[in-house]
Amino acid sequence: MSTTIKCMLCSLFLSFFLSCKSKSLHKIEEENKIIFKEREVVKEIYNQKKTLLLILKHNADGNLPITFHYKVIDVKTKKEKKEGVFIGSKIEWQDNTSLKCFAHVGMIRKEDYNFSEKTKKKPSTNYTIIEIK
Repeated sequence: MSTTIKCMLCSLFLSFFLSCKSKSLHKIEEENKIIFKEREVVKEIYNQKKTLLLILKHNADGNLPITFHYKVIDVKTKKEKKEGVFIGSKIEWQDNTSLKCFAHVGMIRKEDYNFSEKTKKKPSTNYTIIEIK
């Protein structure tokens, strides 16, 4: 074979080899990427009598405390009874007309004197009761 043909074959082989290798490296880099996306979670929880519906919205980013946006809807009339924001670890029904909102353990709480008469803060507990009227 002539030298020119050898050089052309060698350069063709080398370019083919390098192009395959760069694609595989690129593919490995793509597989190792970690992408964090905030995902909104919506939960609907009925009270025991199924007369009120609690709708909770929060981002599922894995961080605590969680910022809950909550609404309570009257099932029969479809009217909103209560809405608000609670920052903590969990919200659940305490009974048919009140929510039990748990503070995040380790969260510094300041005295809050702005609670309405419908919202009662239990002393020396890690939760707050929100009355739905």
